[in-house]
Amino acid sequence: MDPTFKKTPHRLLVRLSLLWKKRFGVMPMRDSIADMSEWFESPLGEALLGEEREALDEALQCVFGYHLLQLGVSGRLELSKECRISHRFLLHPRIESGYPMGVCADFNHLPFATESIDAVILHHALDYSQSPHHLLREAARVVIPRGHLLVVGFNPWSMWGLCASIIRFFSAKPRWRFQYLRKGRLLDWLALVNMEAVAVYQGFYRPPMPQGGGIKYLQWLERWGKRLRLPWGGFYLIVARKDHFSLTPIKPAWKQYRPLRGLAVTRILGPAARNRYLIGVPANNAEHYK
Repeated sequence: MDPTFKKTPHRLLVRLSLLWKKRFGVMPMRDSIADMSEWFESPLGEALLGEEREALDEALQCVFGYHLLQLGVSGRLELSKECRISHRFLLHPRIESGYPMGVCADFNHLPFATESIDAVILHHALDYSQSPHHLLREAARVVIPRGHLLVVGFNPWSMWGLCASIIRFFSAKPRWRFQYLRKGRLLDWLALVNMEAVAVYQGFYRPPMPQGGGIKYLQWLERWGKRLRLPWGGFYLIVARKDHFSLTPIKPAWKQYRPLRGLAVTRILGPAARNRYLIGVPANNAEHYK
C-alpha cells in the first residue's frame, strides 16, 4: 500500500482539528480582553460579577498576608476590596486607559520570584487561556508555602455551560469560547502542583439571559440553589492552600574533642628546618635539640 495513502487520514484529522480550534476554540487572551471587559458591564455580566464578588468576599475573610495578586481577563475589576491584605495589585497583559493597574505582563511568564506572593486570584484566567495548565503552574509557583490560590471559573455542568456550548456554534464572540474545565479536573491539577482545596463555592444557577428583567425574575433559582447547595452553579470558586514547605538546610554542630595526652602527632623536623629553628637558640641549649 502506498505510504502516502496511509498518511492521508491522519493529515485530514489534523486539518479538521485545526479548523475546529480556529472556529470554535479558545482565542488568544489579548483578543478576548476587549470583548470581556465590555461584557462585564452588561446586565448579564453585572449579575454574574455580583454573585462572584459575594463568594470572593466570603472566601477572602480567611486569607491573610502581605501581598495579593489578581489575574483576570478584565483589567477594570477590583475583586479584593474586602480582603485584609493591605498590598493588593492587578497584573494584566493589556493596559486599560483610565483604570489603575499594577503590572503589565504575560500571564504565562509572571515577573515574580518563586514563593513571593501570599495570595493569588485567578478570575476566569484559566477559562480564556490557551494553555491553562501552564498558567496554573506559574500561579502556584509564586505562592508562598501555606499561601492561598483562589480560582474562579465557569462550570460546564450547568445551565450556563449548556447554553454556552450551543451559542458558540452560532456566535463568534470570544465571551462564549472558553475552556470547559470541570471542577474535578481542576482539583486534580491543583493536587499536581501541591495545592489542596480547602473550600469550594458555587453560584449563578440562572441561565445566561441578556435581558435584565429576566435575570431579576429568576432570582428564586439563585436562592434555592444556594439553600440546597446544588452542584450546577454557573461558576465555581475553589480556594486552595499550598502544602509545600520550603526547606532550610541546617549545618551539623560538630563537637571538637581534645586530643588525649600521649597520642598527639610529634612534629618531625629535617636537617634544614632544624638549622633554621636553632638560629637564635643559646649555645648551652642548642645541644639539646640536636
